[in-house]
Amino acid sequence: MGTWNEEEIGQIQLPDKTDQDPHPRLTLTGSGYGIHAGDGFTALFPDGWHEITIEMRWEETGAACWYISTPGLGHVCPVGLFVKL
Repeated sequence: MGTWNEEEIGQIQLPDKTDQDPHPRLTLTGSGYGIHAGDGFTALFPDGWHEITIEMRWEETGAACWYISTPGLGHVCPVGLFVKL
């Protein structure tokens, strides 16, 4: 976790390597908070901050099951995004 202009910022990370679930939970840096399907965040993109919602596809396994459901941002992988906490 860090701060930018007094905002608490975290980064979406890959699941813990020991998570054996076929649909492992993404986490946030520092906090270890597990992300749930339907969670919303304010995420930093090259053109600024955007409100996003993260969802999970049951037919996919591993970290690839996670995606951004916000219209126009579905092609972006959520892993690595900086988000406001």
